[in-house]
Order: sequence, then C-alpha cells, then structure tokens
Amino acid sequence: MDQHDEFFVPDDVDQQIEQIRQSKAGDQRDAEALAYLRSYYQADAQHEQEILNRVWQRIADTPLLAQNSQKSEKGRFMDHSDMPRAAGTMNSVSQTRARRSSLAQRLSLWAAVIVLVALVGGLALAFYATRLNTPGSHPPSPISTNHAALHVDAVSMSVTPNSLNGLACGSNVTVTYTALFHVNQHSAGGTVRFTYTTNNGRSQTPASITLKPGETSKTYSFTWSGALPVDHTYPGLGGVQVSSPNQLTSPTIKPTGQCGATALEITKVTMAVSPASIQGLACGSSLTVTYTATIDAAPNNSGGTVQLSYTTNNGRSQTPASVTFNPGQTTKTYSFTWSGSLPADHTAPGLGGIQITSPNQLTSPTIEPTGQCGASSSSAFQVTGVTMTVSPASLQGTTCGTSATVTYTATIHVAANGPGGTVQFTYTINNGRSQTPASVTFAPGQTTKTYSFTWSGALPADHTYPGLGGIQITSPNALTSSTAKPAGQCG
Repeated sequence: MDQHDEFFVPDDVDQQIEQIRQSKAGDQRDAEALAYLRSYYQADAQHEQEILNRVWQRIADTPLLAQNSQKSEKGRFMDHSDMPRAAGTMNSVSQTRARRSSLAQRLSLWAAVIVLVALVGGLALAFYATRLNTPGSHPPSPISTNHAALHVDAVSMSVTPNSLNGLACGSNVTVTYTALFHVNQHSAGGTVRFTYTTNNGRSQTPASITLKPGETSKTYSFTWSGALPVDHTYPGLGGVQVSSPNQLTSPTIKPTGQCGATALEITKVTMAVSPASIQGLACGSSLTVTYTATIDAAPNNSGGTVQLSYTTNNGRSQTPASVTFNPGQTTKTYSFTWSGSLPADHTAPGLGGIQITSPNQLTSPTIEPTGQCGASSSSAFQVTGVTMTVSPASLQGTTCGTSATVTYTATIHVAANGPGGTVQFTYTINNGRSQTPASVTFAPGQTTKTYSFTWSGALPADHTYPGLGGIQITSPNALTSSTAKPAGQCG
C-alpha cells in the first residue's frame, strides 16, 4: 500500500461533511454584511437567494469531497487485500496514519471555508458594483444616529414684488414676504416658533414651522394686501422674530420705490345755503346767509392748493379765496356769507357760488334762499322758518369705529317786529324715531335764534348713525324743519 494513501473511516467523513455544513453560517461579520446588503437590495433578494443556493450546491458537489471519498474507498480495499501479508506492520503505522488523517481533515476543512468566504465576498462585491453602475442609483449612506439639538442659525428675508415703482397709489396689491430659516446640520428636527410683522413690529402675528431630522432649511411666507396709500405708509417693513428653540431676529425688508400719486384735480362742487328760505321774514330785517361749497377732488391725488373765487350776487362781484388738500384727501368745504337788511326789491341775498381757477377750471352751480321777505309791519309772535346745519359737514375720510361728535344747529326765524315769546319744539337725531323736547325764548323784535344739539359715539360700520337731525315746532305755531346729516360715510 502506498504510504501516501490515507485511511478514512466513515465516522470521520460524516464529521467532516457536518463541519462543512456548519461553516455555511460563515464569519459573524460576513453574515451581518450579507444581511445589511440583503436589506438594502430588497428588490434583488429572491434572485440573490437563488444564486447562493446554486453556490452551496456546487460546493456540496465539489470534486474535493468526491476525491476524498474515492481515496477512502480505495484505501479500505487495499488494506483488506494486503491484510494477510501486512498484519505484522499494521499496528506500527496505525497511529501515524491517524495523525496524518486528522491533519488532512483539518486542512481540507480550512480550504473549504476559504473557498466559501471567497465566493460570498466575490458575490457581494459583484452585487455592489452592479448597483454602482446602474443609472440613478446611489450607494447606501452610513446610518448615523447622532443628532444635535435644533438651533436656528440665521433667517434671510425676500419680498415680492421687490419694487412699487410704476404702480399707481390707490391700486390694490398683494405683497408677499418670504422668510428662509437656516438651522444647524444633523439636527434632530423639531418646531420653530416665531412671530411675523408687516409694519416694522407695530403688530405681530404668531406662527411656526416644523423641520424633519437632518433638514437644514425651510421657508415661510406671509402677505400684506390693500390699496397703496398716497402717504406711502404701507406696505411696511416685514420680518420675523424667532422665540424657540432659540431667540433670533431677522432683518426687515419691504419693496423699494413708491407708488405714484395722480395730480390734484377738482371733479365736482356742490352748493348749500342757510337759511334755505326767507319766506315770512320782514323786509328790512337783518339776516346773515351762509353759502357752503363742497369741493370734491379725484382720489389718490398728491394734494395741493385749490384757487377759487366766490360770489353772493350771481357773479356781479367776486372775492378770491383758496383751500388746501392733503395728499389723498378727496373732499373739502368752503363757506362764505352775505349779511344785511333784507331789501324790499329782493335783490339780496343773491345767487351764490364759486369758480375754480387752479389746478383746473370748474364753475359750481349757484344757489340762494327760497321765498321772499314781506312788508314790514307789527305782527304777532310767529315762527316763519327753520334752517338746519350740521358739523362736521362730511364724514368722508374718517374711520369706522372711531369716536365722533356731530352737532346739529337749528336757526329759528320769527316774524319781524314781534312781541317776543317762547318757541316750544322737539328735536331728533334719528329722523324722528325718537324726539327730545326743548325751547328757546325770543326778545321783542328779535327775529333769529339758534339751538344746537349733538350726537356722540363710535361711527358704526353699518352707517346708521349719525342720522338725520331736525326740529318740529309745536308753539306758537306748528312747523317742521328740514333734516340734515353729515355727507359721506366712514371707511
């Protein structure tokens, strides 16, 4: 028998095969790497399993194991065939053969393990290279569980539109402010709480944003909307003030430039007169007549001075005057008077009105008290007329909700050359829905007396107040005045 032939008993062969099977688990690190790759490449998990099964099948069928099995059978046959003539030497070499068999088994086992590790490592590298060469794929990033606390490092601001140049004052516009929050890298994420302003901090609104772990920036937008005012107070400076997780104030920003105001232009003039009538007044009695011009200008104007002249005698004589409009102001009143004794020829008071000469030309309608004075004679005490005025004459330009006091004034006329006496009446500020009694006393020969009453309160948004005001005479005779209230409405 060849001294290199080795003797394998069946138990040794079974033990070697079992050790090779157990070595499939491989090194613990290789198993962890394989598990990580399988979890990342889940789409190819089934295909990988089929390839690995074929690899293990080939390892199980490798010629190395078949050769060892054949050598074992051959050695067994040769040992039995030579047993009669080699019986004397069997015991002397049995221990040497056992040691050689054990060494060969260990070498074979290690060789199988090395082949297995090489195959698994090569397979893993092949899968990894395939993923790298696939378009749009990326290698897995290392998983980090170390997150820092959220901290806002900076806030940058932008605004749209970035300029108001070319826009007309009074036009509606929406301005969008955008805050870009920058936070620290590798943060644990969380909520950022802050307030924002569109008027440089005069008012603030709370808000918040939430960042995911690892997210480094996020935007938040807020708006101002409205008509561009001619005084350029809006849109104002916008920004944010962070209160959590740390305190930080952003820079402020607003659109550059300004809206353009239109040139001042007078569009309309309306006229009123008080007393509205001189019917029943005695010719020769003294009277003061007040003419009031309400001048309307185009909206969103730049303001300026209006040059005018007025007349109380239908233009036969004129007196120059002026009024000044503030930027954006659309209404202004101007009053002028005629005073004197009522002439018997009824030439005065005459038609009154104004004529605009600048910034544009415009002539108002003319107006005078209705009726005529009567011949002078002694008469009984009697109310001949009542005229109403109100102050302020207009609510245009006021803000709803603001407090205001409106004064109604009744001018009561009695017959000339009267003996004097007391006039009993009631007055109203809500067009007669409620009335309050009052009285005034005339001296003998006195022909005119005034009585004032007021309404005070916050201007309601439904414009129900101030209402129509007037008086109703009950004694010495019955007479109802006209009613009056301020023109225009609060905004």
